[in-house]
Amino acid sequence: MPEYRPIPAKRKREYDQFLHYAFRPEDGPKSDEDDDDKPNLGDRRGLFDGDDLLCVCKHHWFTTRIRDEWHEMAGLSAVASPPESRRGGLVRQMLKHSLAEYRENEAYFSALWPFSYEFYRKYGWGTVNKYTKYETTPDALALNTDPTGDFRRLDADEWELLQSAFDAHSEGYALSIDRTEEWWRHRVFEGWKKDPYVYAWVPNREKNARGYVVYTIQEEDDGDGKRLKVWEMAHADDEAYRHLLRFAQYHDSQVETVELSHEPENTTLLDMVDNPRDVNCEIETGPMFRLVDVPRALESISYPGEISENIVLRVADSLAEWNDGTFELDTDDIVLCDRTEDDPDVTLNVNTLSQLVAGYYSVEDAERFGSCSIESDDARVHLNSLFPKRDVFLREGF
Repeated sequence: MPEYRPIPAKRKREYDQFLHYAFRPEDGPKSDEDDDDKPNLGDRRGLFDGDDLLCVCKHHWFTTRIRDEWHEMAGLSAVASPPESRRGGLVRQMLKHSLAEYRENEAYFSALWPFSYEFYRKYGWGTVNKYTKYETTPDALALNTDPTGDFRRLDADEWELLQSAFDAHSEGYALSIDRTEEWWRHRVFEGWKKDPYVYAWVPNREKNARGYVVYTIQEEDDGDGKRLKVWEMAHADDEAYRHLLRFAQYHDSQVETVELSHEPENTTLLDMVDNPRDVNCEIETGPMFRLVDVPRALESISYPGEISENIVLRVADSLAEWNDGTFELDTDDIVLCDRTEDDPDVTLNVNTLSQLVAGYYSVEDAERFGSCSIESDDARVHLNSLFPKRDVFLREGF
């Protein structure tokens, strides 16, 4: 039976080779010259047969906002196996061990960015937000905004100047992350292949940024022109957003295309520009989310004030047996969620329950798009009162 355990630092190169083959095989075998000295965030894990490494993954540990309170959440990434280890159920075993580790560490929620939605859906994760991708020209972003304030290029030592803008922009979204200094330095100011530029807009006579933009400038794939690709943009208000767009427009002598690659799901920019036909707007699916431990997760989150409900949930989970069963959720005074033999009011899989808890699905969405069967109108009303829909935006890449 393969053993799940940490991958020691001395085997980092082997771990990197697994990832290289999984995500960049077109570059050919990884060479010694490809190694870098950037900090490697997260905890490496693998399945071993004796000393032979079979497949790998990485765990990140976040504090995230769920139902207006901060909770511990594990981020799963870098799941990879070489072709000789595939189709034998090894990744499934590794995912199950990972959930058990999260549970042991009292991280009752998990998120990931999937290479395949179908693959992770069968293991209990569900899509948790969509995001908007805009593509336009610099000239389309000429919004007649008064050129007030200053644009300042920042380095990693100045990361704290961005915190207030990030917090203001994130406040309204579930699954926003409480970023650490390490994350700012090594995941915002550093890139996967090359480091980005980071510029802030600072109003007159203020110290902290009201908005900032993280971007790279690169050749177009066809070699015809250049593209300013915004990887992250945060702003405290519409005024700051307009100034950041003005900053992108100032690159009209250098680039032909501006791409805003990861905005919260909306079409706001179409209403701000003079000609919305100059802006290509696409909505894409983002990360996935999962309850690690159903009863503990449901006991830990907050519910709308004055809500006192009792509802029985039948939850299906093929990967984590501790979640598979029938649970009574009682939110009167002390929130309790325990196994029961009572008949269920609601039957659903862990994917759909996770999407309800995050706020991505309303109850109506869960019935239309998920796996959710509700026995009565009263149960539907109760479920609606417990899990109102929220705006969700997990922007972190990991």
